[in-house]
Amino acid sequence: MKQIALLSIIIFRIAAIDLYSQDVNYQDLALSQGIDHTFSNNTNGSGVSFVDFDGDGLDDITLGTNEDDVIHFYKNTGTGFVRLNNLIDLQENTKSILWVDYDNDGDKDVFIGAYQSPNKLFRNEGEMNFLDVTIQSNLPAADSLNTFGAIWGDYDRDGWLDLYYSARINSADQGVHRNRLWKNMADGTFMEVTNFANAGDEGRLPFCSAFVDMNNDLWPDIYTANDKKKRNTLLLNNANGLFTDISEESGAGIEMDAMCVAPGDYNNDGRLDIYLSNIATGGKLLTNQSNGDECVVIENAEETMVAMSGGIGWGSVFVDVNNDGWEDLYVSGMLISNDQYSSQLFVNDGLGAFSEDDFGFVGDTVRSFNNAIGDIDNDGQMEIMVINSAGFNSQLWKAEKPDANWLKVNLEGTVSNRDGIGAWISLYTEDNEQTRYTTCGNGFMGQNSENIHFGLADLEAIDSLTVTWPTGHIDRYYDIQASQILKSIEGETNNGIVNIDSDINIISDIGEHDNFESEINIYPNPFEDFIIIESSLQISDLRMYDMQGRLVSQQKENVISTIGLNSGLYTLVIIDGKQKTETRKIIKL
Repeated sequence: MKQIALLSIIIFRIAAIDLYSQDVNYQDLALSQGIDHTFSNNTNGSGVSFVDFDGDGLDDITLGTNEDDVIHFYKNTGTGFVRLNNLIDLQENTKSILWVDYDNDGDKDVFIGAYQSPNKLFRNEGEMNFLDVTIQSNLPAADSLNTFGAIWGDYDRDGWLDLYYSARINSADQGVHRNRLWKNMADGTFMEVTNFANAGDEGRLPFCSAFVDMNNDLWPDIYTANDKKKRNTLLLNNANGLFTDISEESGAGIEMDAMCVAPGDYNNDGRLDIYLSNIATGGKLLTNQSNGDECVVIENAEETMVAMSGGIGWGSVFVDVNNDGWEDLYVSGMLISNDQYSSQLFVNDGLGAFSEDDFGFVGDTVRSFNNAIGDIDNDGQMEIMVINSAGFNSQLWKAEKPDANWLKVNLEGTVSNRDGIGAWISLYTEDNEQTRYTTCGNGFMGQNSENIHFGLADLEAIDSLTVTWPTGHIDRYYDIQASQILKSIEGETNNGIVNIDSDINIISDIGEHDNFESEINIYPNPFEDFIIIESSLQISDLRMYDMQGRLVSQQKENVISTIGLNSGLYTLVIIDGKQKTETRKIIKL
């Protein structure tokens, strides 16, 4: 009977795939929609974001520019796009552009990764008025870096989004290439914890990274694409503020000319897989086979037909282009050619492999580096925004809505970070399960819409949907009608009560920590020659950092001598016997 049932499922799935994998015809509508943008510089393109930046429910588009132009902000009016002028007067070669609610106040702030200039953070003061808060937030305001990749995620699950970016240097006197991790202190400032967290991955050539939960434990891990065969890196989150490099034992430490990290669940098994674009030797697909705490991946791009050998792939993204319930793969390529791989759409057959389809895309044969997905008219058919280089116009690829249903989910955290970054969304229909993991920053210098998309083929309703938030709380929804945007607010299916995992420390308000803080007393503060830490907890480690993130003291005793330290602001990191961490700002007179 089990064999008969399994055969029935396979037949049903093949029939569904055959019926709902119809072609869709993508056309470039950028200019007709009001988007007139070029990037003439050849330094690997610029950032593209497809995020609703003004909160009106329509996906907007933001495009980076050369140093002689300001960033292009395109507001979606519902019938086309209008460019907004003078939002941010910044004339630099911009790379990553990420809209993020880093201060949990309900509106979008923006982070800008730069090329040969300092990165910038702009706070939304309300009504799209932006203030440069780079200096006052304690982020480096003078470093001239090449930050091709930046991401936001709540690595310590305290309810506040942290920042991680690549810091490729311009000269040897700047040190070494590395990544940098900045902890959100929930008071408008950030503290660098790169060294403390073992997150630097120094000496390689980082292009971009992604926060990925490879073992489904809700603690965000980090995967980094490194250039010039420097070996890619998988950092496992130890759930105590520290990361461990497991690149070799997991199988994820591939040596290649990696350009991009694109996470997705292409085989619908509930685990995150990763596509890595590459030079002409071919891209790589890491299929996740992790079980429990053990992280294991296998590389099978050739077997699944997505290697793109002979092309030079860059920005990549998983997206269900035909709404059949299986994520397809779009890869931007830099070859200007009609005969070789330029950019390519790989269509998921639902059986573990992909096929190459053009699906229109006439003119998608120019020098392209990165992309992002969104839905400009909320019809459930996802568009692809592509930034081209060498003077080619950027392209907005839109297709007519296929005869298939869909669902999009928009998250709002209440105890978790407001954007719901780091949540798992699982959708159950008949014999199929689809899973998405929410990120802020995708692929290579891209940012996808925050409306998380699922294709449903001919299904008119969904059996159930669960949202597992970074707090560990689960909201459950049942019998959901197809072809709508479902707004999910953390705790709403539990009478507003959010169940928080016992192994995390939520910062419930600015400067206030739940549980842990009330058990710690630090004095004197401000201090001169010493500080004393009193606590009913068993403290296992005490570490002091200056405002450049340098470790200046580490010990286990509860009296710390500060003789010899310069006056100024410091951060004290307190770790208890259960490896929970607490941070405090302290001042030396």
